[in-house]
Amino acid sequence: MTAGIGQESPYALIDRAIQENRLAHALLIYGQNLKGIEAFANELASKLVDSQLSEEGLGWHPDVFALRPSKKSRIISVDDTRELIRNIQHSPQKADRKVAFIHEADRFNPSAANAFLKTLEEPPLNTNILLLTTRPHSLMATIRSRCQLFRLPTGANEIEDARTLEWLDDYRSLLSDMLAKQPSGKSGVPHYIMGIYGLIERFRNIIEAITKETWKEQSKQLPEDLDDDERIAMESRISISLRHEFLSAIEQATESFTRDALANRPEAASKLVKSIQELERASGLLRLNLRPETALETFLLKVLRIWSA
Repeated sequence: MTAGIGQESPYALIDRAIQENRLAHALLIYGQNLKGIEAFANELASKLVDSQLSEEGLGWHPDVFALRPSKKSRIISVDDTRELIRNIQHSPQKADRKVAFIHEADRFNPSAANAFLKTLEEPPLNTNILLLTTRPHSLMATIRSRCQLFRLPTGANEIEDARTLEWLDDYRSLLSDMLAKQPSGKSGVPHYIMGIYGLIERFRNIIEAITKETWKEQSKQLPEDLDDDERIAMESRISISLRHEFLSAIEQATESFTRDALANRPEAASKLVKSIQELERASGLLRLNLRPETALETFLLKVLRIWSA
């Protein structure tokens, strides 16, 4: 079961499930903002153990556990996973149940994922496991299938710029065309490559134009003695923010397109899921400060490769 925009909110669904004592033992909670996901999960855990937790979700409570990626490798190891599994096997000490957080659950290495899968198949009594991620399709399909899925609203600002909206429409048209025709060979693929690079060039031009317009308005309100380095830094921050807003809109458009396509074209499920995985990888590259245009190019070309295979 998945809760999303346009359906009953995940907050209401979970509250009702708690009241009716039918909350699933494993919840996969996902969205675009990890801090928001963690804050929501912390509120949920507080309700489950009937106690106010700290911002980190642990505090002093003996029945709340957490598993996170290693600070150095950014991977959830099999040893740490097994330690969590051992901890949640015991009876609760203070509350009626135990809660386990899995932060950035997409960071499981293969051994850890397989070890954790066994726990999902035979969960401990009186235990709720909360898997938190911004990249749900990067988890093993067998893990996702054993969880109840809750997609949190993004809370993102609505896109109003006409150029951006037109770009998103053309992007969705490109996806629809690839889904319908599944291009292959010399006659089909070059056409889509040209379309992809056209979108990338327009993406860059739109960002540059909106950055200049935004900076022109904001600079009027700045003190006159602001030095050049500070002005350059502020303009750069505007550009970065706009790029990330644009890419967030692309993510939402892709997810929406995929949900609709899965309903109408179930035979294409494998390629659609692979496309979402590539989008998640591209978003991950942005966290490493890769240029957004490069991340977008990588994503679109890989999607074309998927559909032309």
